Amino acid sequence: MTTATSKTLLADIRAAGVSASLSPTELGYASGLALLSRFSQLMAQDGLTVDTRRMQTDAIYAFELLALAHTSTVQALRECAIRVFALFQE
Repeated sequence: MTTATSKTLLADIRAAGVSASLSPTELGYASGLALLSRFSQLMAQDGLTVDTRRMQTDAIYAFELLALAHTSTVQALRECAIRVFALFQE
């Protein structure tokens, strides 16, 4: 991700007023953690490492990874990224 893209993404996140964290309670715990686990697996298959704990506490980190996943050529990863993104909107 380029610096310009990253800055634009971060500005969009802040402008949208997105929460800076995502707690297990907000995730619906089991289903949310399972989805984050699946996201992590798919990212690993695409050659990228994900810190799922950090995904829950650092919105900027999470959105950067979700944006990166959304550009993947792997359809399952793109779809999973959309589902994880929806968790942040609830």
